[in-house]
Amino acid sequence: MRSKTVMVLAIVLMILPLVSGQYSVESLSLTVYSDGYVKVVEVIVPENYTVSFSVPLLATNVEGLTVIDENGKPLPYEINGSTLTVYFENATGVRVTYYTPDLTAKNGAIWSLSFSSTVPVKITFPDNAVIVDLTDIPLEINGNSILMPAGNQTVSYVLEYSPTGTEAPPSGTTTEPSNSTVPSNPDSPSQTPSAPDEGSTNWTMVGVLVLLALAAGGGFVYMKRGGEENAIGISREDFERRLKEYELTKDEEKALLYLFDRGGRARQAEVREMLGIPKTTAWRMFQRLEKQGLVRVYKKKRENWVELKL
Repeated sequence: MRSKTVMVLAIVLMILPLVSGQYSVESLSLTVYSDGYVKVVEVIVPENYTVSFSVPLLATNVEGLTVIDENGKPLPYEINGSTLTVYFENATGVRVTYYTPDLTAKNGAIWSLSFSSTVPVKITFPDNAVIVDLTDIPLEINGNSILMPAGNQTVSYVLEYSPTGTEAPPSGTTTEPSNSTVPSNPDSPSQTPSAPDEGSTNWTMVGVLVLLALAAGGGFVYMKRGGEENAIGISREDFERRLKEYELTKDEEKALLYLFDRGGRARQAEVREMLGIPKTTAWRMFQRLEKQGLVRVYKKKRENWVELKL
């Protein structure tokens, strides 16, 4: 009886590697967008004689997930919480792509990107980003991209004011292969960006170089914003000046001024139509403003209304 049990266990151990095996992460890159969304691209190499593997995602809230092999062929997969299980046959490389808002947080004017990785991570920032704090010295700096070492990392940055008010994706991104799935969120930043102006200042590199220079001299860079509260009933000029303290996007500033001019509240759809932006873009914008304590979003007669809290 004992010999039969040992034989069964031996057979199971022989079959198990053929069913589910290990993998190695070849590369991991993050593309940061000015609205806080991050595009994650992970290239995974499965071990031989395996037909599936399970890999942890960097976030639980993911959108536009695509899983393809080295030839651009979609692969079947399933998600359980933040674990992705991929099924394949003869794939030698698997490319996982998704978008998530979970990796960034904003406090005043300062954005923070936090993640954990077992391999170095390439991070591409918007062209108008200025890095103000780092947990580690980058391994490489190339334009508006940096290569951070493996481990638990946090990069803090601010976004310089853009006169156009647009939220263009960072340079260096590319569209997904033609046979990959289009992200489910119609406002996910998946379009091909225009090339940056040749004469434009690379603020990401400027921020990193300043940080490195200060770190060499024993200094650190910290940017803090006071938590002053506005009183209701201030003049429009004072209101405009106060808005400048929050380093808002052009659309966010226009939305808040629109609310101010209408007594402090308006229908969300009305503000969206004034700005000429899609519903999901407006929803994300008001979510950010609400997290900053600038507005309150509530329902009234089956419609979303927005109210100033300043």
